[in-house]
Amino acid sequence: MFHHPFSHVRSVLGTMAALLLCAGWLQASSLAPTSEQEDVKAALGICTGRITSLESFRHPLRGGIFTRVKISVTEAIKGRFPASITLIQRGGSLDGESESTGLAGAFAVGEERLFYVTKRADGSLELLRGFASAENIGSALPRHGFASMLKLRRLRLLAAAAGTTQTAPVSGGDFSSQAGVQQANSGTPSSAVGLLVDGNNIPARLLAPDRGEQIGYLVDVQALPTGISQVQALNAVTQALAAWSAVTGISFRFDGLQDFGQSAASVSIDDERLRIQLHDLYGEISGATTLGVGGRATTNVSNDFTTTGGGGGQVSGLEFHKTTRGYVVLKHTATSMQTLSTFAEVLCHEVGHSLGMAHSSENASETDTTLKQAVMYFQAHADGRGATLGTYDGPVIQKVHPPTDTPPYSYDRIMPMVTAPSAITTVAGINELQLFGCDLQTASAALTLVTTGPSSGGGGTLSFSGSTVTATQAGYFSDGSVDPASTSFYVLKWVRFSDGVNASPWTRVRITSIYADSRPSGAADGLPDSWMTTYFGSITPSAANLSRATDDKDKDGLSNLTEFLLGTSPIDANSRLKTTSFDGASLQWSATPYLLYYVESSPDATTWTRFGNPVLPTTTTGLSSGTFIPAATARKFYRVHFAP
Repeated sequence: MFHHPFSHVRSVLGTMAALLLCAGWLQASSLAPTSEQEDVKAALGICTGRITSLESFRHPLRGGIFTRVKISVTEAIKGRFPASITLIQRGGSLDGESESTGLAGAFAVGEERLFYVTKRADGSLELLRGFASAENIGSALPRHGFASMLKLRRLRLLAAAAGTTQTAPVSGGDFSSQAGVQQANSGTPSSAVGLLVDGNNIPARLLAPDRGEQIGYLVDVQALPTGISQVQALNAVTQALAAWSAVTGISFRFDGLQDFGQSAASVSIDDERLRIQLHDLYGEISGATTLGVGGRATTNVSNDFTTTGGGGGQVSGLEFHKTTRGYVVLKHTATSMQTLSTFAEVLCHEVGHSLGMAHSSENASETDTTLKQAVMYFQAHADGRGATLGTYDGPVIQKVHPPTDTPPYSYDRIMPMVTAPSAITTVAGINELQLFGCDLQTASAALTLVTTGPSSGGGGTLSFSGSTVTATQAGYFSDGSVDPASTSFYVLKWVRFSDGVNASPWTRVRITSIYADSRPSGAADGLPDSWMTTYFGSITPSAANLSRATDDKDKDGLSNLTEFLLGTSPIDANSRLKTTSFDGASLQWSATPYLLYYVESSPDATTWTRFGNPVLPTTTTGLSSGTFIPAATARKFYRVHFAP
């Protein structure tokens, strides 16, 4: 007998190198309009330079992922500059996670840009008004070369007129628009234009709507703009969310008021909720004319999908990462935010960022009215429109959350593998697993299992027939197990379900336990030696003590083999799948952690349909919530199934 194979201990977030930032996260955030002359006056310094390196890191004080943008200075237009400077901006990709903010940008090593620079309170440098203050003037955009040359000449004259050229810089902070450049990364697929993308040009999305579930949100109202009441502010939040709901079908759930105690952007709880902070008491926004910032954090389900996406599903062929949290921060001290309609417009804009939207345009002289009238235009319109989407916004957000054809969804699954001197192939249920895909519009039976995902592990192989998985041993192994709560495995396969248009996120099928059944070829019944010894004192099945696989020792209606698959005791009739609580709004049952269950309902105990979503408990209690009590004149029956 071989010892059990080495279990692979892998982090879902992977072990990526520290640098993964080469393209964008977001374009810019809600800004107030300014003139070029005002920008020159407000900037601490202005220079041209070439980006020489990008390095993402976790900020030790502010939390979250930040990026160091190192720049080789080629010309100082305002202020004194050393040979190189380093800008710090929130956002980047690190260790399989990404973070996008409303002020980060699509930088790439080698680009030549015009930078408007200011200082934070801690002395670190940042762009005056985010990515819009870093105009590309290099060879990457040759058609803008002449315009860029004229602009540089203008800026030199403005700086000279202000008496600041090559002198000690003055403090300040403001904005410079990008001269007509669409803010999509050069490598972004055309289907992703208008969406936030990470360094590999992969957008991200929240997954709750695919399951028909609501996106929860929390609101921090510790400070508000002068003249705006809490009731008005919360109504504006409701209006902003409703605007996005109307074009996507997304439903939001108010989870209450909360003092975040820090910038919403720094909260690192990956609970797939939005945190909406209606103030900037913690100094997240340093630019005087930046009215708000919105963003989201994402994760890769595995290093295998870092460059391809898929952990957030696939919508009409476009792959996504999974969004783990979103946030909004508003500049409550800005004068323009004291106008309720502008407050609501900026809020709606920043919520768009948290849902995955980029800017429609960052051109202050935009002539395309569709782009300029979008709520995702980089400057607030401040014309009384409030939380109203433009004709541009709906079709773009529908790339992320389609209203009528959402992607399928599924669940990570674990399974045991029983090995024997000769591989067990004739015992139904042993070394087999039924995968379960769901879709809000398509019947589960009509979904197609996609098995082209990566696989790992040397303990055996997994093969597929329809949605049935069969494990084949690589040898006869002694018992071994890994914690199913971890990402460890003996054998791993990534799979997903497709409805023909969209696909679910990639999910894992893992063998997390291996058992030995030492009975010779033809006699092995799939019940492990250790299990038999624990419950029956012998590895030899016997009719006398009802220890055979097909026997029901404890008379609870379940065979010994079924008890093994369920993780229950074959000698205790109380150890079984049974309901433990029901109050009309929730149903609970005894469960085995990390096995999949689903509830069915019926009006007559004959015809059954699935009720709610499947449940993958992490404890010994399964829980399904919903409206169980029917109308007064009706009746309903419910039952809980184990997904074998």
